[in-house]
Amino acid sequence: MVTKRLKRDFFNDHSKNVAPKLLGKYLVRETEDGKIVAKIVETEAYGGYEDDACHVGRFGKTKRTQLLFGEVGKAYVYSVYINTYCLNVVCHKKNEAGGVLIRAAEPVEGIDLILENLNLKNKKYEVTKLLNGPGKLCKALKIDKHLNGEDMIDGNKIYFLEGEKIENKYILSTPRVNIDYAKKSKNWLWRFVIKNSKFVSR
Repeated sequence: MVTKRLKRDFFNDHSKNVAPKLLGKYLVRETEDGKIVAKIVETEAYGGYEDDACHVGRFGKTKRTQLLFGEVGKAYVYSVYINTYCLNVVCHKKNEAGGVLIRAAEPVEGIDLILENLNLKNKKYEVTKLLNGPGKLCKALKIDKHLNGEDMIDGNKIYFLEGEKIENKYILSTPRVNIDYAKKSKNWLWRFVIKNSKFVSR
């Protein structure tokens, strides 16, 4: 598979503009056991102070959230439960904050490694449900807090490839998932999916 990496300026924009553009791009995870490649089929945008759904809007600038104000293209990984993580990529306009959550993906390469990481080796499984949620995706790709702050542009552990071009007519936007606490931001159409993909989270 020969395809170019995404460049840093791809992420120099508000997350709500970057999130739909990430659909169809390939997320690559290089592990000690081999390479996993997955096509991104679902994303969610999270902004800065204006967004009650994001860590910056809820907690401000803290030791944890300072990454979201920093250099774009870095990984922002946080835990939601014990040993369950979410992967975001930092993206924002200059002097702002934000990131895009990778919610679901379609396996492209390294399915044996995915099955091993999900403890599904020699068990029945549905390929459409292997990466259909942010926690599951992180477990399958061996993404945890050790990758927090990792450079996804010039680094070699986790990065993006240009992948496939998805036309706007095949992109659907909806409210984000599980953010009932988000006040005015709750119904913003900042979740993006590839229409008719069987690999999305719901």
